[in-house]
Amino acid sequence: MTSFFAPTNRSKFVATAAICAALYAIANGLTSFISTPFGIGEFRPGIVIPVFFALVSGPVPAAIGAGVGSFIGDMFTLVPEGRSTFLWALFAGGLGNFFGILALGWIYQKLRTWRGFIFGTTVGLFLGNLVAATGVVFIGMYFIPLSKLNPFPGMLGDLGLAGGLLTGLLLFWFGTMFPFVVILDPPLVRIMRPYASQLSGTGSYPEIEKPSNRVLWTWSIVVAALVLGALVLALFSGEAGISDIVAGYGGTTAWTVLFIVSAIAVLIVGAFLPQAKSKPEVQKQSTISANP
Repeated sequence: MTSFFAPTNRSKFVATAAICAALYAIANGLTSFISTPFGIGEFRPGIVIPVFFALVSGPVPAAIGAGVGSFIGDMFTLVPEGRSTFLWALFAGGLGNFFGILALGWIYQKLRTWRGFIFGTTVGLFLGNLVAATGVVFIGMYFIPLSKLNPFPGMLGDLGLAGGLLTGLLLFWFGTMFPFVVILDPPLVRIMRPYASQLSGTGSYPEIEKPSNRVLWTWSIVVAALVLGALVLALFSGEAGISDIVAGYGGTTAWTVLFIVSAIAVLIVGAFLPQAKSKPEVQKQSTISANP
């Protein structure tokens, strides 16, 4: 673990963090036109990039790259469009990405199994998005003036509404990031294996083994339920005013579809990924039995 925090190859450490930051900023810019249902922040499938670096290069350079890349991406896309501010970009998005990827990578380096990947992804994304959502609400309440973008100063007397928005942001980001990470990062790790010597900063390139059906189904159902819970919170909490905020940023129909598609994607992962990964083993066993 000391190599994570005191790397022997400092130039490789810096290069990895810089490449991760640059790619993540670009990826976020490409999807920045898709806002969250609450008008703050964005839809971020680009999270697969720092997760990949956390798996193959170690938690710390990936975490630095995630935090810096998030901040740069926000400053070049969301802030000029009036959908974020410097404080949110730095202390919500930047810190949330840093701590989330750090936790994800650290857990995977400890376990180095499919279970560790799923558990690390769950904890890392939840922690990172909790930090980001809390930062949005807290900074919005106390440090950013009241505006259409920032309704939080007016919620100082209505902590229930502020808490609802915090929960909605958390569940939206978590639920829409999780499927992309679980679907795309394992094959990305396999595709990039020929470049293991250049990428690996932890002494060995990761081997993400065949997933356990029970573990994958359990986490898929939990995450799908969270995604649908966020949909209910975002669209049907009229007494808290959340549905009005959602309606002001693109209307409810588009966001309903996005939440439902995300939940279905998670369940598809649970249903089909284990079968897709087990086929090569079956074919291999058949070949061995046919050629004693």
